[in-house]
Order: sequence, then C-alpha cells, then structure tokens
Amino acid sequence: MQAMLLDIDGTLVDSNDKHTDCWVEAFAHFGRTVDWSVIREQIGKGGDLLVPDTLNAREMRNYGKDVQEHRGELWKRKYMESVTPFPGVIDSIRHIHARGIQLALASSASDEEVEYYVGLLDAADLLETTTSKKDAQFSKPSPEIFQAALDRLDADPQLTLVVGDTPYDILAAHRIALPVVAVRTGGFAEELLAKAEFVFEDLNAMTRELDRVDDYFNE
Repeated sequence: MQAMLLDIDGTLVDSNDKHTDCWVEAFAHFGRTVDWSVIREQIGKGGDLLVPDTLNAREMRNYGKDVQEHRGELWKRKYMESVTPFPGVIDSIRHIHARGIQLALASSASDEEVEYYVGLLDAADLLETTTSKKDAQFSKPSPEIFQAALDRLDADPQLTLVVGDTPYDILAAHRIALPVVAVRTGGFAEELLAKAEFVFEDLNAMTRELDRVDDYFNE
C-alpha cells in the first residue's frame, strides 16, 4: 500500500448525528419539517444531493439553495466546535503515517471545516494533501473528491486505499476502482457496508490489522 484516502466525518470524527441535527434545524428554519431518520440515512452525501432528495420541485425553487447556505452557516456557528475525534484516531493516523503510507483527507466539506479538522486531529505534519468542496462539482457518491485527492498524490492508484464510513464512500471509491475499508463508527448497518473490501469497527481496529489489509495489494 502506498497511499490512503481518509474520509473525515463519521470516520475520524464523531459528527454524523450532529450533521443530522443541523440539517433538521436548517430545514425547520424554512418551515419544512423533516424526520430525523430521513436525514440520518443520507448523511455522507453533500447538500447538493441531500437537499434535492428531500425537497420537492417547488420547495427547491423557493429555498433549495438558501437551506444549503443556512445549514453551512449554522454548522460553523453552532455545531462544528462540539465535534470530537473518535478515541484513538490520532494515534492510529500517526501509526499509519509511520508505516510510510501517504495520507490524504478526502472531504467535500468547506475549506474552513477541513482546516478546523486538520487542527483538531493534530495532523498537519502527517498529511500529503487535503480536499474540500471546491475540488468537486458533485459530492459523494460521485467519485470526484477521491479522484481529486488521488491526483494530488504521487501514488499508484492500484496501491491506494479509501477509508470511509458510509455506503456513499463505498460507491464513490468503486466508481474509480479503488478498494475500501468501511468503518462502523458512522452508524450505518453492516449490511449497507457489505460491498466494502473490508469492514472494521473503527480506525483503530483497522490499524491493528494493517498487515492483513496490506496483503490485499499483494494478491
């Protein structure tokens, strides 16, 4: 293995439920009541997909773009600074880096959010590159974010692994033929992660079995 593309939300930091809360609050701001579970199952998509999957055509015309902008502002103002890394994640990232594996954060969050998470994870000296929403026209399950991260690394795509937590990460990676480790910290049922090459409870569990994961690239 030469490189690893790491998703952030639900993979490295415990934020998926908070993102759900934020979306529900943002929709309510425009008078639209959305069931929490309807949003929760879509976490992992960007707002460019989640909003039109939730609203009808008239709602999209009236406030589709506004709800995305409001949610972004609400997230940074009320929710983002309450996010914490999963236990042991920082040590796991350092262990992976010490193995000589190039690391990239592959996220379609805003520049400000990605920068915040790099600091939260104390990972600035461990990363080759990061991505943000400016690097892709469409969010996952479009593969654009993973492709953007891959293009910035001096690594063989056939020796590169994606680590994510949602079915959308899996689909996005497979669209450009990258293998995936799915971690269950994102809160998705294992059957929804079954198409991943590997499924682990969390990043720490994957790190403990890194030799077995690495063997995938020797087959």
